[in-house]
Amino acid sequence: MEASANLRCLLITVQGGQLILPNSLVVEVLPYATPLRIEGAPHWVVGAMLWRNLTTPLISLGRLIFRVGSDADLNSRIIIAHTLGTDSKLPHFGILGTAAPRPLNLQRHEIALDTEAPKSELSRPGVLLWARYQEQPVVIPDLETIEAVLQPLVRRA
Repeated sequence: MEASANLRCLLITVQGGQLILPNSLVVEVLPYATPLRIEGAPHWVVGAMLWRNLTTPLISLGRLIFRVGSDADLNSRIIIAHTLGTDSKLPHFGILGTAAPRPLNLQRHEIALDTEAPKSELSRPGVLLWARYQEQPVVIPDLETIEAVLQPLVRRA
């Protein structure tokens, strides 16, 4: 049986660029709210919020991937995403976005490796893959690596 040629995704705009996540990972999109600070967290973990009675860390992929300064954060949405792992203390995390995610019914031929990405950017933390969609650069984030950083933070909280 042949795998489906399309994937339901969301195109998420963050400070500095865009990323693509499978639709099945996104739980909810919320209006922006100022998060509570997490002491000792990396600069791209902007804080945490209480969501569904769980401490949910919020991250800025603009800071992590696109190196946007914290003073340039312009956030209007929190995209709550499922984690890939099975840690009961970290079932979800939030991604700060600049707008509501755009749904895509992504066809395989519409996305390709970004051969124009500088070699120095290929191993940037938080990036699984640099790609191109409709001639625009997009990032497929490395959620496993991101979650590995978040796990000890939620255990302390």
